[in-house]
Parts: sequence; C-alpha cells; structure tokens
Amino acid sequence: GMVRQWQEFFYESRYSHSYMDALPDFVRLAESFGHVGMRIDKPGDVEGALKEAFDSDDRLVFMDFITDQTENVYPMIAAGAGHNEMHLKPSRHGEIHEERELA
Repeated sequence: GMVRQWQEFFYESRYSHSYMDALPDFVRLAESFGHVGMRIDKPGDVEGALKEAFDSDDRLVFMDFITDQTENVYPMIAAGAGHNEMHLKPSRHGEIHEERELA
C-alpha cells in the first residue's frame, strides 16, 4: 500500500516491512465474529459485491479487495508537503509528476 509506495518513490525502492507473504483469511476472520466477509478478486465483481453489502443492513460487512501489490495510490502528498503540492498521477515512465500549484 502506501508505505511500499513511499519506499518506491522517496527511498529508491528500498523496501522494508511493507509486504507480508502470509496474510489472514479476512473473510473467515470476519465470519468468526458473526459478520459478513467478502473477497473481491476482479474489478468486474466490485459492483455486485457493493450492492450485496449495501443490502445487508443487519450485520457488518468486511470487504477484502485483492489488488496488485505494486499498484500505487493517487493522489498522494509527500511527508511535510502541503495539499497544494499533491502528486495526482504518475507519468508514462512511472515517476511521479511534479506537484500542481493551486490558487
């Protein structure tokens, strides 16, 4: 997630403690507490899963969205930067754009 992304952009891809090979089964974990657990593996399944979650008004719904571990999150604000210095998206070559100056 975001820690891995910061390590990629600001620490020359020196990754440390930003991914675990073994994660719990969040669906079973949610169900063990009496909640609804859902795992969404494909983008095409998101809308149906959200509809199902919104229709469940008597129990908490925990949704585990599976994404590519190298997917970055935007917009992004570097440590110590202001909201007017946010990075909106990467360039075609993968590096982050210079910040956008807001009025």
